[in-house]
Amino acid sequence: MNAVKRGLALILKKPDFRNLMSAQLLAQAGDGIVQTALAKFIVFGGQEGFDLEGARDPQELLRIALYLFVPYTILSPFLGVVIDRWDRRRLLWLANGLRAVVILLIGLVTIDRLPDFVVFLAFLLTLTSTRIVLATKAAAIPATVGETDLVDANAVSQLGGALFQLGGAGVAFVAAEYVEPDPIAIAGALVYGIGAIFALKIRHAGEARAKLTFGQELGRVVGNIADGLREVGRTPKAGAAITTYFWLRLLWSFSIVSIGFVARELLGNEEMTILVITGGAGAIGAVLGFVLAPRLVERVKTTGTLVLGASLVAGAAIMVFGAIEMNVALAIMTFWLGFGFFLAKITLDSMVQEALGDDFRGRAFSLYDIAYNLAWVIAAGGLKVFYSPDIQGLLIAAMGAVFLVGVAGIAAWYRNAGLLSAVAPRSVR
Repeated sequence: MNAVKRGLALILKKPDFRNLMSAQLLAQAGDGIVQTALAKFIVFGGQEGFDLEGARDPQELLRIALYLFVPYTILSPFLGVVIDRWDRRRLLWLANGLRAVVILLIGLVTIDRLPDFVVFLAFLLTLTSTRIVLATKAAAIPATVGETDLVDANAVSQLGGALFQLGGAGVAFVAAEYVEPDPIAIAGALVYGIGAIFALKIRHAGEARAKLTFGQELGRVVGNIADGLREVGRTPKAGAAITTYFWLRLLWSFSIVSIGFVARELLGNEEMTILVITGGAGAIGAVLGFVLAPRLVERVKTTGTLVLGASLVAGAAIMVFGAIEMNVALAIMTFWLGFGFFLAKITLDSMVQEALGDDFRGRAFSLYDIAYNLAWVIAAGGLKVFYSPDIQGLLIAAMGAVFLVGVAGIAAWYRNAGLLSAVAPRSVR
C-alpha cells in the first residue's frame, strides 16, 4: 500500500504531474473506447480488429505486426526530434486534440457509411497518437516530479494507463450491447478532447525550447536524429536500458502470443477462460510489480541489479513452465512474465530518464518505440518460421532459455559499464 500512497501523494502535490497523468490516462481511456467501437468494422485475417495478443495463428500475427509497426517505425525517429525540440504541452494537446476531431467527425457521419480504408486509417491514428503521447509523457516526467521520484511516477503512469485503457474498453464493450458504435466513438472523442485540455494546463514539461516554427524544426530533423543516436551511444546507461527493453519486449511478444495459441488448443472457444489465463494472471503479476517496484529500488545496490533480477524471473518462468501444457502452468507462467516485465519496465524508464538530459529524452523514447516495434515483428517472424502445434510448448521453453542467455550477455555489459556498482537512487519521502 505504500506504493499506492506515494503515487497518490505525487498526483496531489505535483500539479504538473497530475495534469500530465490526466492527459495520458484520458488518452488511453479514449483508446479503449474508440478502438472497441471501430474494431468490429475491421476484419483482418478472420478476427475483428488488430489485436496482436489475440492473433489465432503465426501468419495472421505477422501480417498484423507488419501493418501496425512498419509505418510507425519509419516515423518514430522524426517524432523523437519533435518531442525534444518542440513544446511538449502543445504536442500532447495536438496528439489528443487532432484525433478527437477526426473520431468525432467519423462518429457523426456514422462508421458503417465510411469506406473501410478510412476506418482503418482512423484506427491507426488512435494508435500512433497514443504512442506520441506516451513517448512525450516519458520524456516530460522528470520535469514534473524531479529526479528523486522517477520510479514512483513511472509506476503510477504504467499501471494507471493499463487500468484506464482496460476500463475504457470494458465500458465500450458493455455499451455496444445497447447502442450503436457511433455514439461510443463520439464518447471516446470527447474523452480525447478532455485529455487535450489537461495537456494545456501543464506549466512545465521540459526545458525552454528555441523559438522555431514546426516547419523549421522539421527542416533540421535529420541532424537532430543523428545527434540523438550519438548521445544514446555514448551514454551506456541509456543504451543498455533500451537494449534490455527490446530483449524483454521480444520475450513478452513471443511468449504471450504462444501462450494464447496453447490456451486455445486446450480450451477451444472458452474465450473468457482464455482471457483470465492470458490476461488476468499477467495483470495480477503486473500489479504486484507496481506495488513492489519502489520498495525494491530502495533495497538493491543499483537499478541495474533490479532490472536483471526482474528479467531473470520472467525468463526463468517461461523456460521452466513453457513446455507444460496445462491451464495452471500457463497461468503461473503469465503471472511471473507480467511481474518481471512490468517491474523491469518501470526501472528501465527511470534509468533512461536519469541518464539523459531533457533535450535528448524524446529521441531516446522514440528508440524505445522502435525497439517495441522490432520486437513484435521479430517475434511474429520467428513464430511464422518455427511454430508448429507439435512443438509449441518446447518452443516457448526454448525462447525462455535463449532469453536467459541474452540476459547473461546484458549483465556483462552492465558490469563493464559500471551499472552494477553505482548506488541506486533513493526516493525522497
